[in-house]
Amino acid sequence: MSNRTTKMLAAEAACMDGAALLDGVHAEMETELDRLGSEKSLLAATEARLEPDPVLVTAAATLQTARDRLTDWAAEATDETAAETLQTTADTLEAAAGTVLAELEGDGDEIAALEAPFLSLEATGDIERVAAGTIGLPLVLDRLFLQVVSFFVNEAENARADLFRDLRSDTDEILAAGTDALDALCADDDWKRAEASAVAVVEAAYDDYAERLDAMGFDPKPIC
Repeated sequence: MSNRTTKMLAAEAACMDGAALLDGVHAEMETELDRLGSEKSLLAATEARLEPDPVLVTAAATLQTARDRLTDWAAEATDETAAETLQTTADTLEAAAGTVLAELEGDGDEIAALEAPFLSLEATGDIERVAAGTIGLPLVLDRLFLQVVSFFVNEAENARADLFRDLRSDTDEILAAGTDALDALCADDDWKRAEASAVAVVEAAYDDYAERLDAMGFDPKPIC
C-alpha cells in the first residue's frame, strides 16, 4: 500500500461522522432500499391485502413492535446519550402508532406483535443499538411509508396520504437525532460497528421482503 493510499484511508477515518455513516449505509444498501421503496413492498408487508384497514394495521403493528424493541434497548443502555436517544425515538414511534390507530375503522383488535426479522434483531452495545434503531430502522420505515402514501393517493384519500407524509418527516428527524448521537458515542474504531448494525437492519428487512414475495410467486428483484 502506498503512502498516499495510507494517508487517504487515515483521512477518511478521521472525517467519519454520523452524516458520513448515513451516506455509507445509503450507498451500500442502495439496491435493497430502492426495492423496499417499490410498489411491491406494500404487497409483501400486507400479504397482498391492499385495502385501507390492512394497510393501516400493518403500519401500526410495525410502529408498535419497533417501539417495544427500542424501549427495551433504552432500558438496557449504559450511556445516557444512547438511552435518551433510543427512548425519544421509541416515544416518537408510539405517537405515530397512535395516530395510525386512530384512522382504523375497527377497534384495532387485530393489532399484534409483528413478526419481522428487522424488528427482532439483537443488537448488543449502545452504539449498535443506536445505529440499528435510529439509522437502519427509519430508513426501512421511510420506504414503507412512501408506498403507503402512494396507496392512499391512489385511493383518493388525501388526508391519510398527508398523515403518512408527516410520518416520513418523523423518520428524517429520527435519522438526524441518530447521526448526532453517534457523533457523541463513536470513536474512530466504533464507526464500522455502527455501520454494520445499521446495514444489518436493512438487510433483514430486504430478506423478509424477498421471502414474502417469493412465497406469493413474485420476483422481488424488479424495482417497478
